[in-house]
Amino acid sequence: MTKVISYIRVSTSFQDLENQRLEISKYTANIGLEVTDWIEVEMSSRQTTDNRRIDELLDSLHRGDILVVSELSRLARSMREIHNITHTLERKGVCLHVVKQGIVVDGNKDIATKILINSFGVCAELERELISQRVKMGMALAKQRGRQIGNPKIGTYNTHQKEEATNRAEKYRGIFTVFMDSGKTTRQIAEELNTAQVRTPKGGRWSHTQVHRVMVRLGINKPR
Repeated sequence: MTKVISYIRVSTSFQDLENQRLEISKYTANIGLEVTDWIEVEMSSRQTTDNRRIDELLDSLHRGDILVVSELSRLARSMREIHNITHTLERKGVCLHVVKQGIVVDGNKDIATKILINSFGVCAELERELISQRVKMGMALAKQRGRQIGNPKIGTYNTHQKEEATNRAEKYRGIFTVFMDSGKTTRQIAEELNTAQVRTPKGGRWSHTQVHRVMVRLGINKPR
């Protein structure tokens, strides 16, 4: 059976996974597809492909499957990564859809598509480098002028945010404990919650990643 898998990633908690989910859902609906599995990651692109669950993603894909991402930068952070990932997808016979860039790689070794992917990859890599340089130059200039770097209130803000998140998670402690005691996996728990129309703290549908995130916040061990 053909799977349609979507990989979405944000670098920080201030970004929104739901925006990518909605963008991809609209795109797939327009072309007559339905995402069968979502892989959601909150992690910097500087982390390894293993930590970003890219290795897990590639291992789960088989010939005829379809991978959908909002943009190339969600999937890879460098030209080498883009080349390695697209080569693996091509070898495995997996079709890649990149929503924002309007790219579809179906494994036919289309030279024009490869050039387009490389062009976007170069632009993304160059943009990251320029942003990094501007940030470093700005910090160095601020230090020279004797200005404090960073927001002095950020520690208090982060503590408040964590407390609020923990309070929102507390209402799920009872049901999560029951599920864990029954031996259900995070994926099964997500399915049970969605079937029962229990919403996430932000009012959306559950994924196994979100279940795991709430369990970690509550200090509940992840079910095997």
